[in-house]
Parts: sequence; C-alpha cells; structure tokens
Amino acid sequence: ENVCGKFGSRSYDDPNWVDNNGNPMPWMPQEEYVEGQSIRVRSYLDTHHNGHMEIRACNKGSACTPADFEGNELIFVKDFVYEGNHPAMPKDPNYP
Repeated sequence: ENVCGKFGSRSYDDPNWVDNNGNPMPWMPQEEYVEGQSIRVRSYLDTHHNGHMEIRACNKGSACTPADFEGNELIFVKDFVYEGNHPAMPKDPNYP
C-alpha cells in the first residue's frame, strides 16, 4: 500500500523510516491542525497537460493507510502566489 509514494527506487512507504545514512527516523509531526482551519501548503507542479494536485489528510500519524486518506481531501481556498503579470490560480470546480 503506497501512502507516501516513491522517488526512483526509494520508497517512502518503508515501515522503517530511515535517513540518507540508513539511521531510523522517529515520527515527528511538524504541525497539528484543527478541522476547518486554513493552512498554507507550498508546492510546485509543472506539467505539460495542466494537471492538478489533490492533497489529503490523515490524523493517525505513521499508522495512516491509503484508506484513511479517502474522503479527507483538503479544499483549495486561495492562491497566494503572484508571479509577474500572472493572476492568482482560480479554484477548479471539478477539483475543489
């Protein structure tokens, strides 16, 4: 079951989370959020087909499974990035 994904041959779903040196890494959440709270997500998506990104949440920490993310999609509220003369990205009604 892939929760965190893969990059090349490196799996981020290995139950024994390790750093670049192979040392175990404990689960250390960076933030805790309350349902309904607005959060800022920094990301970069560069596709030739104008793809989209879905961000989901789970409150079980390292015990999350793919099923825990289903139905827990975060809702896009506002684009904070303005580069040059580009307008803010609008909310896509097909992918709220």
